[in-house]
Amino acid sequence: MTLSVLTDTHEKAVASSSYYGLNGVRHIIEANKACDSLPVDYNIHLGDLIDGSDKPEISRGLLQFTMENYQNSQRPFYVLEGNHDENDKYDEHKFITSASFRRDDYYNLVTKHDFEQPEIKRLSLGSKVAWIDKGDIRVIFLNTSDIPYILNGGTKKYDFKKVRGIREQQIEDLISILEKTIDKHVVVFGHANLISQSGRSALNFNGDLVQKIFTSFNNKDSGQLKNELSGDFGVNVRYNFTDTGISTISNYICGHMHYEKHYKVNGINHIILNCSALMGKKHGVTTDYNKKWDRRYNEISELAGYFININPDKMLLQIFGYGAATRFVSFEI
Repeated sequence: MTLSVLTDTHEKAVASSSYYGLNGVRHIIEANKACDSLPVDYNIHLGDLIDGSDKPEISRGLLQFTMENYQNSQRPFYVLEGNHDENDKYDEHKFITSASFRRDDYYNLVTKHDFEQPEIKRLSLGSKVAWIDKGDIRVIFLNTSDIPYILNGGTKKYDFKKVRGIREQQIEDLISILEKTIDKHVVVFGHANLISQSGRSALNFNGDLVQKIFTSFNNKDSGQLKNELSGDFGVNVRYNFTDTGISTISNYICGHMHYEKHYKVNGINHIILNCSALMGKKHGVTTDYNKKWDRRYNEISELAGYFININPDKMLLQIFGYGAATRFVSFEI
């Protein structure tokens, strides 16, 4: 299976030569054009399509235009939700008293179109876990922005930009999918990193629990998983992975951090991909990783993207980067 992967394009409705802007839109158009010309199975975006700092009508327009471009491309696609995609950066900066995105704006503009494709599977209408299959390969997509949309006096209880988490229903769905995953090489994708290199949760809620599911699946365990929380992010579920054959989860791949990094925790590789969004060397919030690339508008380093090949015959996951990305790295599956 070969995937084209972008993450963190951070589209904004401005022309910028050194930072986020309409260049993020161009990166997606170019990646989709490349997919049409290459032997790619799926076209993937790991979230933060938009920066979420524009007026709501502009952000909705950017999402709509981008998804129309995915729909017009020849390959099946899947776009994950990032922590910027609910436009909360605009709400924060403008100090507005009501949420700029309605409850179903993102779903109707993006997620609905993911699941209109027969190649993209989910357990039930409304499930936030998706998967795709090819031969002995199964790729699972998690939503690390699984945050409840709750209004308190018109403003959101949770700032989607600052809060990342996975709730009980998504964990239950993940368990159900894995319990029926027999003799597969499994790779999981999400927007944000689940755990740190030390094994601590990198999400605000339940990243460590998802890692425990991964390791229990690889160990063919059964048991109960719970946390000490109640309310929106409480978890108390059971699992049984004793009949999954030789299936293993080898790699979790994400974006969000705006740099590249990889580390192994309990036998599972956690791989962070660089942002496609232009991060100029002199901009205040540019990461050190991107400063080293000295990224510039209209040069190869303006964008960053990847082709990921999962090969059961070689037992390898190979990542080929372009732009401000490592050219080649491989991991065992």
